[in-house]
Amino acid sequence: MSNFSTCPELGEYGIGESAGYDPAKEVFRNMLRLVAYDVTDARRLRKVAQVCKDYGLRIEYSVFECDLEERVFLEFWRRLLMLIDPEKDRLISYRICAGCVAEIRSAGVLEHPKKVLLYIL
Repeated sequence: MSNFSTCPELGEYGIGESAGYDPAKEVFRNMLRLVAYDVTDARRLRKVAQVCKDYGLRIEYSVFECDLEERVFLEFWRRLLMLIDPEKDRLISYRICAGCVAEIRSAGVLEHPKKVLLYIL
């Protein structure tokens, strides 16, 4: 069995390996959003992180990239608003247009985890 696979969404990759991430080369199907949070309570923090994982990909501890249709983003945002304490926590979203995506710059070790497409047992 080959240790490499080709997937239309991920391109060529080695099993168990991850490729470097260049966001400017990504193809986003909807509207890219960058969502970040600062939650003061550990319990709320875990809940917010889990909701973010359901809708996007973590690129930093409390920063997620979300490629979502507007309707889905609004559902996601409403779920987050129900979890935070607006007196203590912070939540922010930036909408990034296709032209701006091409101008994203990154440096250093940056790995972009992909959502699992298939589990093999």
